[in-house]
Amino acid sequence: MPAHRHRTVLAVLGLALVLLVSGCGGKDAEKKQSDDKPSDSSSSGSGDQAAPDPGYGAAKVGECHQMSAEQSVASVDTSRKASCRGKHTSVVAYVGYLRKPVTPTTPVAQRRTLGKRFCRPAYQRTVGGTLADRATSIVTWTLFTPSQAQLERGARWLRCDVVARSGGKLVPLPTGKPMLAQGVPEQVRICQSDAGVDISCARPHAFRVQAVYQAAIKAYPDPTTYTPVARARCRQLVGSFGGFWQPPSQQGWDAGDRFIRCLSPMATPSATPTP
Repeated sequence: MPAHRHRTVLAVLGLALVLLVSGCGGKDAEKKQSDDKPSDSSSSGSGDQAAPDPGYGAAKVGECHQMSAEQSVASVDTSRKASCRGKHTSVVAYVGYLRKPVTPTTPVAQRRTLGKRFCRPAYQRTVGGTLADRATSIVTWTLFTPSQAQLERGARWLRCDVVARSGGKLVPLPTGKPMLAQGVPEQVRICQSDAGVDISCARPHAFRVQAVYQAAIKAYPDPTTYTPVARARCRQLVGSFGGFWQPPSQQGWDAGDRFIRCLSPMATPSATPTP
């Protein structure tokens, strides 16, 4: 074979070998480059956090729950939702948002102030009726704030529920809107046990709150001097016996409750209200 043809064949074979090697090497290089480049999932690694959500875990106004008395006095709600058409013991009356969240370190006095500011008006709108209607019912309000897990997600809401306390239990709420628009149903009217505990009039009771009136005095009623006034006013309101009357608690009086109760005995009680 001539020398120049021999060199030509060698050159062609060498070129083919180079193309073959570079082709495999290029594929491997592309694969390596792909392996070295972070994927979308790795670039959004586990260190990323969800954006703060002020309403995280918040209930909706008008939502109903089946709640126990113990759950109703906790700062965080753990009750279950219930149909508002069926039996339920709480109704969400208000949900609002604060600039700074209420946490376990928030002073109790501050929580009470928030309750008076937000929950009391919401309670009045939800319950309805007159001042006297509300004063002769066991319906009241309670305050809930976010759990620790909800706080960590940015929650800073405040929630007010309406409940009816009968002794150590909650009783089902009226389904009307407002609840006391047609007066005070027996199930949420205030009566008392023979130990003087406020209970539903639908339960056996020793005393019944027949009427209430607002005291026209600033100092807490002194039984020694105020009894003749209370008896006369209760006799006028009830229309008969007016011997049993009861002021609010000292704490309630200090909070602005000036309603004096006029009670009638339903049976021979083992203990009586303030004479």
